[in-house]
Amino acid sequence: MIRRKTVYVVSVVFVVVLGVGASIYFSKSFDASFFGSTVEDKTEWVAMHPKEYRDAIINAKKEKIDLVLALYRDPLSRDSVIGFFEAITQSRQIAEVILKYADEFEVSPSLVFALAWEESRYNPRAVNKNKASIDRGLFQLNSKSFTSLKEEDFFNPDINSRYGVAHLRWCLDLAGSEVAGLAMYNAGTTRVRSDSTPKSTLDYISRIQNFQAGIDQLFQQELASRWIIADGGVRPASPKAGESRLASVRFPLLNAFRQP
Repeated sequence: MIRRKTVYVVSVVFVVVLGVGASIYFSKSFDASFFGSTVEDKTEWVAMHPKEYRDAIINAKKEKIDLVLALYRDPLSRDSVIGFFEAITQSRQIAEVILKYADEFEVSPSLVFALAWEESRYNPRAVNKNKASIDRGLFQLNSKSFTSLKEEDFFNPDINSRYGVAHLRWCLDLAGSEVAGLAMYNAGTTRVRSDSTPKSTLDYISRIQNFQAGIDQLFQQELASRWIIADGGVRPASPKAGESRLASVRFPLLNAFRQP
């Protein structure tokens, strides 16, 4: 009889404890949902108006720091940047003049170097004859568009780069986007504005952007990771970062983006 009472008492205690535990659990769950803890987790996503989020996404790229320009503009890392592009172009002169004008006209160097690769393969003597005009030099300046230049000017890397990058800057500003700007550089403003951009120009843009992506990726891996950009200045990520000379380095990753 005593044994049965003991079992009964233990059972009652167990049920009471279980009931109290369940009450506490459901009470907390109710309080959390009632007082808005679930909603509170989402407040950071609804703190701004949807348009503000869209504007933030659009402006994110505009406000992004160009790593190449940032490192080129700092005396401590400038020579390493020139050495990187010297290795790509196989010419220090070409690397220096393209970087100089990309900096002056505020154009992404990776885009400018990709454009020069597509236009001339970095050959300052490159010539392409059209039906009524001739394209010459690093940026294949057209004889009908640049009538003020003498023939020897077209083959001068400094002059050709200055006019080529300036014209690219003009196209980008006029078009309002990189894709449309490159289309204008290749096919002319009339064709682009009249929605008559040929497929060959679209393929041209695709090749340039692929090559540009290769440059950006390689630059990040081989050079940018060696430097720290902070507080308006540049400093080496390690003591030996500034000693690197990249002119003799081979870049297998970049070669994957090059097209003969």
